[in-house]
Amino acid sequence: MSNSVLKRLGLALAVGALVLVLAFVGLEMRRDFERVRALRQETAHSYRAREELQTVFSLMQDAETGQRGYIISGNPDFLTPYQTAIRRLDRELPRLRAAYASDAAQSANIKDLEDRIADKLAAIREALDAHDQRGSEAGLAVVSKGEGKAAMDRIRVTIDRMTEIDARALAALTQRVEARSRATEMMVTSLFLSLIVVVAGATLLLVRYVATRRKLLAEVRATAARQEAIFDSAIDAILTLNPSGTIETMNAAAARMFGWSAEMLGRRDVSVLLETADRDDAGLMARIRAGGADATGGLVQEMIGRRRSGEGFPVDVAFSPLALPAGVHLVAVVRDITDRRRVEELKKQFVSTVSHELRTPLTSIAGSLGLLAGGAAGVLSERASRLIGIAHSNSLRLVRLINDILDVEKLESGQINLQLQPLDLRDVAVRSLDAVRGYADELGVSLELADGPSAPVLGDGDRLVQVVVNLLSNAAKFSPSNGTVEVVVIPEARIVRLSVRDYGPGVPEAFRARIFTKFAQADGSDTRQKGGTGLGLAIAKEIAERHGGRLWFESAPGDGATFHLDLPMTLDNSMAQTSDGPRLLIVEDDPDAAEVLRIMLAQDGFDAVIATSATAALEAVESETFAAILVDLQLPDTDGIGLIRALRERPETLETPVVVVSADVARGRARGRSLEVIDWLEKPFDQGRLRAAISAVLERLGRRAPIILHVDDDPDILQVTAETLSGIAAITSAVSLSQARQVLTQMKPDLVILDLGLPDGSGLELLPELGSGRSGVPVVVYSAQDMDGALSERVEAVLVKSSASLADLAHTVRRLTFTPQDH
Repeated sequence: MSNSVLKRLGLALAVGALVLVLAFVGLEMRRDFERVRALRQETAHSYRAREELQTVFSLMQDAETGQRGYIISGNPDFLTPYQTAIRRLDRELPRLRAAYASDAAQSANIKDLEDRIADKLAAIREALDAHDQRGSEAGLAVVSKGEGKAAMDRIRVTIDRMTEIDARALAALTQRVEARSRATEMMVTSLFLSLIVVVAGATLLLVRYVATRRKLLAEVRATAARQEAIFDSAIDAILTLNPSGTIETMNAAAARMFGWSAEMLGRRDVSVLLETADRDDAGLMARIRAGGADATGGLVQEMIGRRRSGEGFPVDVAFSPLALPAGVHLVAVVRDITDRRRVEELKKQFVSTVSHELRTPLTSIAGSLGLLAGGAAGVLSERASRLIGIAHSNSLRLVRLINDILDVEKLESGQINLQLQPLDLRDVAVRSLDAVRGYADELGVSLELADGPSAPVLGDGDRLVQVVVNLLSNAAKFSPSNGTVEVVVIPEARIVRLSVRDYGPGVPEAFRARIFTKFAQADGSDTRQKGGTGLGLAIAKEIAERHGGRLWFESAPGDGATFHLDLPMTLDNSMAQTSDGPRLLIVEDDPDAAEVLRIMLAQDGFDAVIATSATAALEAVESETFAAILVDLQLPDTDGIGLIRALRERPETLETPVVVVSADVARGRARGRSLEVIDWLEKPFDQGRLRAAISAVLERLGRRAPIILHVDDDPDILQVTAETLSGIAAITSAVSLSQARQVLTQMKPDLVILDLGLPDGSGLELLPELGSGRSGVPVVVYSAQDMDGALSERVEAVLVKSSASLADLAHTVRRLTFTPQDH
């Protein structure tokens, strides 16, 4: 062969060899790339798994830190890391389990780690419970036992083991890849050294590739070196469900909770363990999805758990979506709330006990002091009157405190039932002003209600009065001496707005964001100087919102504050009548004297209208019929004798009983001998003297005193109530159901005042024996216990001791025993 042929043959062979070499090198490089890519994916997977472990470990550290901070300081704010960690663990644990799902050895370690962390959380919870129930020393004692530390040590051992397994596996894979890479490098280097002239460019690419590969391997090793062992735990049962609702996996906590092993429940429907409280024919999974647990969010639902023994127990279940290639699965985290239900029941029992054991004696104390202050035991000396006034004021303050605390509990538990009816918000304002006026007078603050039209709303009158009284008392409390509190009631397009304006220092800027929170005070000195618990506005805001309205405020520093109560306007123009009992007309030009007289009459259950002149009195009798008229002899436009004569000349007031109230009775008697006057009261007079005069009025009307059966197991309440109603009715007392039944066999009362908590049963057991309808005996429940709204419909009135005064009870008795012939 010629040289050219040989050269061509050699070139062809060289080119062929080069092609083969390049093809071989290319194939080997591709395989090497695939190995490196697989190593990188495995490293990334290990990184994510260890990152999840680190997250759970950090959460456990937060939980332990929160526990120790709370036990040492007693400050609930230190529990925030603990509470946050518990919530986040529910999200992080499923991710961690998914990360190790393909590794059987690590899955076993995860289950072991869950048990260890469950022990640690149980130790944390034991210390917290000991602190809450027996004090900080008890909590520290539990921590000092070292069970929590032992649990942490066991968790650390498990984590170290998992970390070591991961590290060994990753190191072995890295070594294999590196060994293969080194062999490839040597081969490629040898081949390309012999062909460097031809494939210089390819050599350069290969060098760059090798450099890149080495950098990736270095990053993998650096990433692996940064990983730390973390903890895996679950204090609640955790189930994974496939799209059809069958159980795929469950943790050890679930096995303990339900009494089934994972093998027993594999591929069985979740309804074996969980059922809704209102079971129907639809599948549980469909109901869960209908509730919102899909791929975009989760769902928390209260359900009934079913143990293997068939025992049912209440659980909270959090369903969260888990997107997998096979479809969207669900993770169900189940918490046994049996203990929580038991605590809630104990809380209800505690509130009931507090209601009875505190409200009942306080009602006796406040009522007795009120009777003494009103002159029930005769005229008191100035010093005794002052001391009685102080005691009465502070007893009422304690009553308000207890009522506020109980109201907060009832609002939080949703147990307050509003008795909604059409009413005029302006009437609510008037009632509230009357209730606060005495307190405002003590502070030297005047209260003013602006004129305006009626303001129809649908609401609970007593609760709305509670809201407005709180606003007024706060406004008076923070007003300067000789200041004014203005009240405006304005119907607007769709709402009715009641505004209370004061001219005090205003609401501090730093306090505005928390003014409606429970126990909120502007500062420590504010509590001492002004008094109060910081509950009133929180309760008022909740009541306003329960009415579909809102409570808000405007304030400028140094320019006072205005609180607004907005309620939806009702289209029903019919207003509930405040009273259908006997009404009296007071004709008195001195507003203070008239107000005192009105209050004294209210304590005996009478509503009263005040006229400040003879002209106003004559206009009043033209528009309304009164059971009796009390007349002062000195009036601005004429004297009282002239007014009485004018009344006797009118057919509608010819027979109306008249009582003269004057500072000069002797002179009045001389001028009015020919006039028919029931009684002459000389100022000043006490409650007993006024009560005697009103009794004479009732005798004149031919009305006998109603017979009332009062059933209560507290002798003090019986005595105070009997004293309060002594001028209104004849009282028969009974301290038990059996004694009440014995009384009912001997007489039929006109009214029964009934306590709920009696030694031999509930007062409600007496209702069937009292009948119903027109032939039944009216019943007033007067008890320290709150009454269910449905049961309230079976009686004529419900008054809560301490919330309702004895004057309210007297007023209710007057209203229910009043008959048309009393006019």
